Amino acid sequence: MKFVRFIMKNAALASVPKHIEHFSKFSPSPLSMKQFLDFGSINACEKTSFVFLRQELPVRLSNIMKEINLLPDKLLTTPSVKIVQSWYIQSLMEILEFLDKNPDDHKVLGE
Repeated sequence: MKFVRFIMKNAALASVPKHIEHFSKFSPSPLSMKQFLDFGSINACEKTSFVFLRQELPVRLSNIMKEINLLPDKLLTTPSVKIVQSWYIQSLMEILEFLDKNPDDHKVLGE
């Protein structure tokens, strides 16, 4: 069972650069603090938030990851930067699981 998880994890990690390249081609949606606060107080709807965030978060994470990869090689090889990169990769992979999920499904919104 551990071997299957290892294979699945490595297969998913192999697709990370493709996802980063794809999503980093888009610019993050500009969002002012006023718009952010208004959205939370006026349109506070799980479905609307889900639909916006499942597209917006991969774009933002991918753009940040591209910026991190532009750091000098000596800095990129430090343990702390590697940990941060792994956190971004993990977050991106977890978010990508929701790209094709139905926003009308309450179980999906709960997850």
